Amino acid sequence: MKLSKSQAAGFSVFSNLTLTVFKLAVGVVSGSMSIMAEAAHSGFDLVASLIAYFSVRMSDQPPDFEHPYGHSKIENISGVLEAGLILLASVWIVYEAIHKIILRAEVTNLPLGIGVMFISLAANIVISRILYRVAHRTNSIALEADAAHLWSDVLTSGGVIVTLGTIFIAQKFFAHKLYLLDPIFSIVIALWILGIAFRLIRKSYPALLDGRAKPELEEKLIGLIEEFCAGRCQYHKLRTRQSGPRVYVDFHLQFLPDTHIADAHQISHQLKQKIETTLKGSEVIIHLEPFEDETAAD
Repeated sequence: MKLSKSQAAGFSVFSNLTLTVFKLAVGVVSGSMSIMAEAAHSGFDLVASLIAYFSVRMSDQPPDFEHPYGHSKIENISGVLEAGLILLASVWIVYEAIHKIILRAEVTNLPLGIGVMFISLAANIVISRILYRVAHRTNSIALEADAAHLWSDVLTSGGVIVTLGTIFIAQKFFAHKLYLLDPIFSIVIALWILGIAFRLIRKSYPALLDGRAKPELEEKLIGLIEEFCAGRCQYHKLRTRQSGPRVYVDFHLQFLPDTHIADAHQISHQLKQKIETTLKGSEVIIHLEPFEDETAAD
């Protein structure tokens, strides 16, 4: 069964909502700053999932009078918003961690905290894999960003389990109180998710400035055009523009001066179909003109 983008985003919303509530409750009971950091991480992931859910639904809407190019760029906007939320989360985590270090706060109910983190880790592995698969199939930046958030939760949850496990073993078997490990690791989590925010902004914002498509996609596009045009036409002024999951392509196709306009139009139509069929999500505009090179025309 293939999930749609909206269905995959809906799974992510449900998962993040459940995990945020669990982590927050256990973090309050145990006093663990690393669990509270994870609760904040999941809370912002929840908001990010909601943004992703609504953005993929809006981006799939067809073009209309006010938006003749469609609504796909909303996914890039959501990516930048999600990055901003992650940045706020990391600042809050560092602030609270430093406060805990100053107070030398203790951590209680460690087995409960470890248990909820194991549940979080397992759930996020499953949901992130689902999101990555759907994002790859639909070329959805919003779902890819959401999947990246959940995968970061997998890694940080594992770190929290190790941290709390170390504190528990040291306290139970060696009578050592290593509570400082908890806020220190929460700062590590904050720095980790700060890196996620940076990578997400770097991936999302170019399309907001009409950035070109990925180099590998352009290479494939050029290969298609050159293979098709061999011996009967040539091209120049190729431009690409990425907008969410869609790629807009335009270029000039040149023909010999004695080529009939109907023939040139038919050839350009065939090339347009070939590109749009091969490069899913692409939309092509071709401008027809005669060769500029007179020697080639002879």
